[in-house]
Amino acid sequence: RLFETMPAVRKSQADRSAETSGKILRAAQKLFARSGFDGVTMRAIASEAGVNLASIVYYFENKEGLYLSVFRHYAEPLMEERMKLLKEADREPSLRAYARAFIEPAFRILLDESLGGPDHMRLLWRLPQEPECLVEKIYDEFYAPVIREMTERVRQICPWGDELSLSWHVHIMSSIFHATLGKYATRPDLHDKEPWMKDQDRILKMIVDTAVLLISRPALSPDKEGNA
Repeated sequence: RLFETMPAVRKSQADRSAETSGKILRAAQKLFARSGFDGVTMRAIASEAGVNLASIVYYFENKEGLYLSVFRHYAEPLMEERMKLLKEADREPSLRAYARAFIEPAFRILLDESLGGPDHMRLLWRLPQEPECLVEKIYDEFYAPVIREMTERVRQICPWGDELSLSWHVHIMSSIFHATLGKYATRPDLHDKEPWMKDQDRILKMIVDTAVLLISRPALSPDKEGNA
């Protein structure tokens, strides 16, 4: 009989572990989004989560491990969805289809409170100011793979002939998206003041339209500008 009850006990322990680690992740996301990596202590996270410091060490080892886990929790599903939609767009390839496949998953996730929402956007907004070693790890693990996939597809449709132009256009597409969503996520006071913030489907369409327009045009070099 003792052995018959063990699976139920293990399940209960697993549930408690998941609940505790989830509390820690949510608390860490909130505090990191508000104050950045260096502005948050492990004790502050433990207090926010309502757990002891040893629990954070047990589940995440240290603050860096916790910070990376916060990103992983939301960035992995985002990367998987982008990869999936890029492959679906391969059936009828077009610049618009690829731009939408790259932008829409992040747009939907970053506006969904249950998937990280504004806090995730604030984390991305702060990322350039975080310690370089963390930025490199996060970029290499969560963003570089899908950016490479997107870049290869853009290269086939818009072959400008040089890597600098190609890299620049993909960077601009990503920057437009993050700048727009960053404003949406970090300035809720503007939601009722700016009409474009009230219609998410229209926002998405305008971001995609702008990305397509810019990516489809070769970058303006200084000599071309002088001859214009």
